[in-house]
Amino acid sequence: MGILIKGVFTPDRKKATIYIEENIIQSINDEMYKDDFVIDGNRKLILPAFYNTHTHLSMSLFRGIVEDMWLKDWLEKVVWPMEKHINEEYVYWGAMLGGLELIRSGIAAIADMYFFMDKVSEALELLGLRGVLGTTIFEFPSPEAETPEDAFKIVENFAKKYKNRELIKPSIAPHSIYSCNIEILQQAKEIADRYGLLVQIHLSETKWEVYEVQKRYGKRPVELLESIGFLDKNVLAAHAVWLTKAEIRTLAKYDVKVSHNPVSNLKLASGGVMPYPEMKEYGVLVTLGTDGVASNNNFDMFEEMKVFAISQKNHRWDPTIAKAKEVFKVATENGAKALGFKAGRVEEGYLADLVLIDLNSPHLKPFYDPITLAVYSMRAGDVDGLIVNGKPLMLNREILVVNEDKLMEKAERKAFELYEKVMGVVK
Repeated sequence: MGILIKGVFTPDRKKATIYIEENIIQSINDEMYKDDFVIDGNRKLILPAFYNTHTHLSMSLFRGIVEDMWLKDWLEKVVWPMEKHINEEYVYWGAMLGGLELIRSGIAAIADMYFFMDKVSEALELLGLRGVLGTTIFEFPSPEAETPEDAFKIVENFAKKYKNRELIKPSIAPHSIYSCNIEILQQAKEIADRYGLLVQIHLSETKWEVYEVQKRYGKRPVELLESIGFLDKNVLAAHAVWLTKAEIRTLAKYDVKVSHNPVSNLKLASGGVMPYPEMKEYGVLVTLGTDGVASNNNFDMFEEMKVFAISQKNHRWDPTIAKAKEVFKVATENGAKALGFKAGRVEEGYLADLVLIDLNSPHLKPFYDPITLAVYSMRAGDVDGLIVNGKPLMLNREILVVNEDKLMEKAERKAFELYEKVMGVVK
């Protein structure tokens, strides 16, 4: 089925008619091309959808359950003990709840690290969203695997099962250097190379992490990963806050991609600000992620873009750093490139992953520059429609793929059921 979006503003502020056939943007012009299914673009802006490169989607059930803690304590005293109660059903409903928010936030794709990825895949495919999904691996038992070897088997089975899916790409996610020993990291990389998987890992998120790795191995995190042959173009490093210039040059040398998560880093008091100017200078591909809503507490990529821009400017005492157009590219085109999709642009030949913005709001007037408006003024509530892989998932703020009210009601029941089980942990 073809889709015709008529009379919509494009990112360069021109009015156009956009024709989508199957899952590709076929033409952009001022004349009607075909009208299998017509979307009225009057008073609307079309933008490329967001590619959110670091999430823990099913932790949507954990939103607000505990706050205001140091990351190390939050993980060791709350999150990991709570996750002993996680099972496939909770993961599914957490992914469904989170998926609704992704749609309403204009997010087409996520890079996700968690457990029971079959259930996350089931949720995303039902909702029509893209996912690069990595089973999280620890050197200690997880909710899904008693041993790292069990986790590796799960990853391999998942990689075989989802090898040729349109919306889902398998990945592998060794959690971090401090929670995975060298043998686990090397084996994870070997499996990734064998199956052509993206490797997701938390890297240099806190000063504590850097000190812990130095204490254990005598090397900084990036130095250690280079020494064991881990760094490569298929590695996506989340956070990457506490880095030296030498480490940034090393990431660039191996074409490692980075997911910047400014809101989560600020909320968890990581202390530093990701060295974006140096990453840009040395050629590291920087993308944007929200992290999970247990540490953010939402999937609002508009908020993420604004915080990214203003935190960089403030930290460097330089308002010319992280300009709106490059920040927007980081959140869209860069993310798509890192995850292996030809998307992130409203351009012929690109995947039809598109957001419609309702411009009829006071905070979006006057309509001078669409991209500046997107970075500094818009918020998730301005998303009027989302098209992913050529399929409308939401139009006129109505979600088309599921019954939103029933889904939210069921997910919230599951959240409270989980809370009853973990009350002793979070008090």
